[in-house]
Amino acid sequence: MSDFLHSEKEFVFQQYQKLLNQYQNDETILVSHYGELSQSVISSLEESVEEKVVSMQVSKGPLKKIFFISVETLQNVLIHGEKNNQGEQHNFFILVKNGSAINVISANLVANSSIPALEKQISIINSFEDEKGLKSYYLEHLENNTLSEKGGAGLGFITIGMKSGNKLKVDFQKINDQFSLFILISSVSLG
Repeated sequence: MSDFLHSEKEFVFQQYQKLLNQYQNDETILVSHYGELSQSVISSLEESVEEKVVSMQVSKGPLKKIFFISVETLQNVLIHGEKNNQGEQHNFFILVKNGSAINVISANLVANSSIPALEKQISIINSFEDEKGLKSYYLEHLENNTLSEKGGAGLGFITIGMKSGNKLKVDFQKINDQFSLFILISSVSLG
């Protein structure tokens, strides 16, 4: 029984280690965090993100996008990340310089039953070929949506997509019959 109780935590940690190892070989890891989030942890991560990106002398436009996406991503994980049956959230956050881009990577538990809706939402966001179309979708969504039980109007992924200017990448890794790990990668071009 104890194997099942800790399987989500172990699975998420193994995926975190796997990604860190993968990125350490080819790219530069700027900030990484594994574990539960709180407003104070997010504040600390925000400071780390700002410090690292400013020290790289990234121009103001991409710097603002990276910071915004990092904050929005962390808030989404905190508010919308599922808790396992023990009431624990298992997540991670990694900021990586990948050639001429910065990737903001987040991962959190998601109920398997939520995956089709998330896939549909990301697919719609990625279907827009230009920023104007995505912005129109955002405004339409803003007018027609009500707040969810967690207080969101479903705008987080849309704003992340708008700010990044690139397609969002997602991966769902099944952990067990109840939960999967939801990995979101947002990329900001530095050039």
